[in-house]
Amino acid sequence: MKFKRMTGFTFWLLLMSGCGQKGTEIEPGLCRFDQGACHTTQAGKTLSLSLSPGNAPSEQPLALILDKPEGWRLISAVVEGRDMFMGRLPVSFDERGRGSLMYGSCASGYMVWRLNLLMEDDAGLEHHVAFDWLADH
Repeated sequence: MKFKRMTGFTFWLLLMSGCGQKGTEIEPGLCRFDQGACHTTQAGKTLSLSLSPGNAPSEQPLALILDKPEGWRLISAVVEGRDMFMGRLPVSFDERGRGSLMYGSCASGYMVWRLNLLMEDDAGLEHHVAFDWLADH
């Protein structure tokens, strides 16, 4: 009887520990728009993305600014969940690199979004570029 009680308690403890939200610590490598633009390098060229408001809130309009190398052309831009499927949200950027976006909220408390870009450089080569960020931080 004592063994059953301990087993039940241990199972309950494990179950409850999995229900909590992840800590508020932001993993390395994620864009921190509250600290400025996010930069990445592709084929020796730098691309940058800015997002406003910087805390990347869910269910609110977000303004994006994409700065790409001269001569590069944007073929497609899609935002989607990095670790869980939340749909695919196409993003249109104007000729000045400005776009807008609004995504839904996630009940997990730790939602990483990814902007997937397909770019073509001035030599006609395609490049896949991704920017990841944490929503609602």
